[in-house]
Amino acid sequence: MQRFAVLLCAALVWMTGLGPAAAHHVSGHGGGGSNFYNPFSTQSRPPRTFLSFTFNVDALDDGLGEVLRYQLAGEYAVHRRFSVGMRLPFLSIREKFLPRSDGIGDIALSFKGLLWSQPSTRMNLTLGGGFSFPTGDEAKGLGAGDVLVSPFLNYTAGLGPVDFYTTVGTTLAAADQVSPTLDYQVGANIPVIKGKIPLHLFVAFQGSTSVRDDVFASGSTKAYITPGLILYLRDDLITTFGARVSVLDTLEVKPGVALSKTSTSLLSDVLAGFNFNVDYFF
Repeated sequence: MQRFAVLLCAALVWMTGLGPAAAHHVSGHGGGGSNFYNPFSTQSRPPRTFLSFTFNVDALDDGLGEVLRYQLAGEYAVHRRFSVGMRLPFLSIREKFLPRSDGIGDIALSFKGLLWSQPSTRMNLTLGGGFSFPTGDEAKGLGAGDVLVSPFLNYTAGLGPVDFYTTVGTTLAAADQVSPTLDYQVGANIPVIKGKIPLHLFVAFQGSTSVRDDVFASGSTKAYITPGLILYLRDDLITTFGARVSVLDTLEVKPGVALSKTSTSLLSDVLAGFNFNVDYFF
């Protein structure tokens, strides 16, 4: 298992060094990559059948406007160690210099496998990936304009009552030219109130770094601190309230590239956001 994990991490690093770029967004709204952190997202949990509704609003940097996302997602556990899923986002763009846009974003399919687990210490090692398809209109900022592939490796461990999550992955375009980003998140789920409706606190650091891109220089990073609350309404029903605030912004436009105020690349530059999520488990 250790050898497999080392080989996988090496593969992720290798993919980030491939080819020239064709990407347009660092951690953008249009496809894969570092989306809003949720400690019960499909990346963080072992395979399990569920349905999920998400609403989040992101305020763009420099007062450029807001991006709203309404999303339905689900996962079906074919086996206790393997599941498949689907994500259907609807985006509403309120950007200062762009026409108002409302429409379907990039639909995504996903898979996930449990490589190793140790229930006594709540340890899980999960390998998965997603494929988002260009169903959203790229010109309006609703999509990435390409098929994106987002493999990831997640490790979860319990230390006393606290659960820790670590995810590393990459997002690259499945076109002739590979354009990867390095995506990562580290977080913890901390019990606060026990009782009939338990309340947990979570906090995370998440980010995405451009490795090769046609707009942003290599090493350009957008990272956030993401705190939030989890309400366990029932054993099969969980709701999450979260926020995210930009704490690291080194987005640098490549020499020779001039971004106009109407560039959809600016939709990836989020200053702060709010997220509401409901999960129902079967």
